[in-house]
Order: sequence, then structure tokens, then C-alpha cells
Amino acid sequence: MKHMRQLIFATQAFRRIFLPPVQVSKFQPFRHTSLPSITQSRFISRSRRPSKQDQQKEQQARQIRDEEIKSEFIQLVNEDGGLNPPVTLEDALMMIQRPDNFILQVSPGSRFRPPVCKIVNRFEMREHERAKAKAAHVNRSALKQIELNWAIDAHDLSHRLKQLIGFLEKGRKVEIILTKKRGKRAPNVEEVKHVMDSVLQATKEADAMQVKPMEGEPGKHVVLVVKKKDQQ
Repeated sequence: MKHMRQLIFATQAFRRIFLPPVQVSKFQPFRHTSLPSITQSRFISRSRRPSKQDQQKEQQARQIRDEEIKSEFIQLVNEDGGLNPPVTLEDALMMIQRPDNFILQVSPGSRFRPPVCKIVNRFEMREHERAKAKAAHVNRSALKQIELNWAIDAHDLSHRLKQLIGFLEKGRKVEIILTKKRGKRAPNVEEVKHVMDSVLQATKEADAMQVKPMEGEPGKHVVLVVKKKDQQ
């Protein structure tokens, strides 16, 4: 009998260690779900925001050109930037050399004014888009710099972190310098930890990552280079 009790106790102890407790489902009354915090809502809205590539595709899809223009008469933009007298769309299409050129609607017009259009050369348009894309790539590759003092006050810290997030959202690579200013008081341990945690949290919220390992020592001089995860 004694051995039997010891076996039962050992079995119960084994179950408590290796088997999870059985969860008994209970009826839960309806509770009002609290709204997401500012940080969460900002992350959600940012994650649902369409990318620049999607916006460009949507803008190109909205371009109305040639026979898609729903008007009998149009006004063409001349070389001086002014408007020529109204002409029929049919005459305007016969006037240009197709398919090297096309007529693009730039303003829909109104009941008393025909749509405003311009003649676009396809080759020049492609060259302009290439130059624009190249400039955007160079702009993204340029390194922005933000410097923070370990003993920075709360208002300045918030402003600098907004700058950091703004640069990252624009696809810029950012070099963050955390240092001790000459002539300023020495920061305490809590201030150093708060500044370091705030920078890392802002980087995380912006969906960014470190380009290379952090250099330096917290409280003295630290250099951190970050960029968006989806940037090359």
C-alpha cells in the first residue's frame, strides 16, 4: 500500500512537470476592445500605405491619351507654355507623327472649356523617366546624419526621432551619432539607456535595420547606420 501511494505521488509529480495544465474554457462576457495605441495605429497605417512604385503605376494607369480622350475638341500646350486655339482631337492626331508621339490629356476641362493636352515624344519621355529614376537612386544613396547628445531633453529627442523616421520613410540611409557634447554635463546611466532605447525603438517602428555593427561605447561616442529593410 505504501509503495502504491509513492507510485501515485510520483506519477502526479511527473504530470505536473511535463504535461501542461488542462485549460477549462469559460464563457467570457463581451468586453469593449480598447483602441490601438498611437504607436500601433501609426504602424498599421504605415503598413497599409501603398509603395511609391504602386503609386507610380496607378498614376500611369490614369493617364488618358490619344483616342481615350472623351472630347471632340482639345487645346494643345505650345512650346512657350501657352495654349493654342481649340482644335478637333481628330485633326490633332493627324497632325502628329505616330507612333513616335502621342497626345496626353493634362487637364480634363469643363463644360465651357475643352481638355488641355500636350504632345509627348515617347523617346524623350523614356529618357526623362530614366534620369528621374537615376536621380532618385542617388538621392536614396546619400547618407543623412543625425547627432544626439546623451543628455538631450525630451522635446529635442522627440524632434530628432521624427527626423530619423522621416528620412527612413523616404528611403534614405541615416548615420546616427550619439555623443557627449563638450561643455555639457555628463549624462547619468538612466539618460544613456533612455536615449539608446528610444533610438532603437524608432528604428524598429520605421521597419529599419542596421547596415553594419554599432561602433563605440554607450555614454561616450556611438555611431549607428540604419536603413529601411526593403532598400538596396
